[in-house]
Amino acid sequence: MGEKSWIMAIDDDPTYLGLIEEIIGEHYNVTLATSGEQALDILRNGKTPDLILLDIVMPGMDGYETFENICDMETLSGIPVIFLTGKTNSEDELAGLRLGAQDYIMKPFVRENLLERIRLRIENGKHARQLLALQDRLQEIGVDEERFSALSRGLTPTEQKIARMIILGFDNQEISLQLRYSYRYVKNLITGVYDKLNVHNRGQLWKLFWSL
Repeated sequence: MGEKSWIMAIDDDPTYLGLIEEIIGEHYNVTLATSGEQALDILRNGKTPDLILLDIVMPGMDGYETFENICDMETLSGIPVIFLTGKTNSEDELAGLRLGAQDYIMKPFVRENLLERIRLRIENGKHARQLLALQDRLQEIGVDEERFSALSRGLTPTEQKIARMIILGFDNQEISLQLRYSYRYVKNLITGVYDKLNVHNRGQLWKLFWSL
């Protein structure tokens, strides 16, 4: 089994923090903070969590202000934040979502619903960060366009995208994530590229590209 994901829970009510830790502690590593200020200190000096649960009504720095400070931290870019709060007004929920929170859960919550929504947000957050990393890689590296034009002349625009990413060293899963195609569809496209270029694998495609 892989390492557990890390969740930070921020709430000024120790009772709710204890309840949250009891519910999610079996599945995740949990760090508790009783104020926005304490949470920000931890985040500035620790590793990056996979998800943050954030109360809104807290003395001093409330949840909205805490969220804005979190968004200003470059290391937390793409980390999902869920407001977990006793504020049940629809206007408050809308305000939280408009700030950029990935979810808004009202107290009292249902244990199974909380766990499932946490799981989904962590999974989506990891995919989003992987996509950002892939986009950064695409900006940093390039392809000899003259060679690529000669190689891809007979390919469709979609097949050209696939061929370019193969040449740049991306695997099937990364191609699927970047282009937002299903894994199976990517494999079918790659087979089509290989057939058109009369190659059988990535190594032969790279060899063909560099021989042009």
